[in-house]
Amino acid sequence: MDGLVFLGANLFGFEVGGSVAILSWLVYGTINPYGSATPGLLLVLMGSETTYALAGWGMRRLNLAVGSGMSRRVVLGFVGFVCAAIYDFITNVYTGIYFYAGPIWNRVVYSLIMGIPFSLIHEVSDFLVFMLVVPVLISAFARLGSQVRVESVAAH
Repeated sequence: MDGLVFLGANLFGFEVGGSVAILSWLVYGTINPYGSATPGLLLVLMGSETTYALAGWGMRRLNLAVGSGMSRRVVLGFVGFVCAAIYDFITNVYTGIYFYAGPIWNRVVYSLIMGIPFSLIHEVSDFLVFMLVVPVLISAFARLGSQVRVESVAAH
């Protein structure tokens, strides 16, 4: 999902990428085999996922996701890693504050420590997806001429 949010924003703008982030978490956070997310957690998940949309949009605006070669792949991988780290930090802090007992500082530290295994898996997998898959999809869309502009509904 992270790569799709990034691609949506990179190819079509922040509005599209942000919408993908929010709508995907609205569906997944509500209809989940492990149970629905609480409303507060759902808002945090949606907001944190927009980090990927912001990164995709920013890289497009700064022309950083173009070109080819290993340096482009490493940059995209690094961006995926950093976005995952930000996402994990925010969601783990929220989890510590609202789902654990005890002094707030202890809850946050406990949640951050307990989240390390998942966070590492998430960050490394995003690094690999952003390094190996995202550049291929960006190039494929560029070759297909699919870099279209999405018009604002308010403009009509």
